[in-house]
Amino acid sequence: MNYYQAKQRKSDNKWDYTRNNRPTGYCCEYKEIDPKVIPITEAQQKEYRDTSHKHHVNGHASEEEACECYKQYLLDHQLILNKKMSNQQLKCRVCDQWTQGFAEVHCSMFVLCPEHNNRKAVESLLSIGEACSSW
Repeated sequence: MNYYQAKQRKSDNKWDYTRNNRPTGYCCEYKEIDPKVIPITEAQQKEYRDTSHKHHVNGHASEEEACECYKQYLLDHQLILNKKMSNQQLKCRVCDQWTQGFAEVHCSMFVLCPEHNNRKAVESLLSIGEACSSW
């Protein structure tokens, strides 16, 4: 089980977003991914490398900043837009229009019509705090 949360350091009172008490997302030092250890395509490796400048180890001034940092990491690396439900329609989370469309981020799914199936809408709906997952 993985436990995700913002935690304050005892050493300098700065905040990091953590997984199992270790900084994660952009709150940790950038490291190359070894495709022999973690299966990753060249395109995924390039996408990850292109955000290397966002990694940092200097912490955040607040819990909210640490959560926002992890939110941006998830949006940069795990956002999947324009997925379709094949056998049902639900109302868009933004405008209540019936749709088969949705977006996914990490362990969250957001039903969104074609007009709202974009990063901006997902960013406004995605909430980061404490969570646990087996993934």
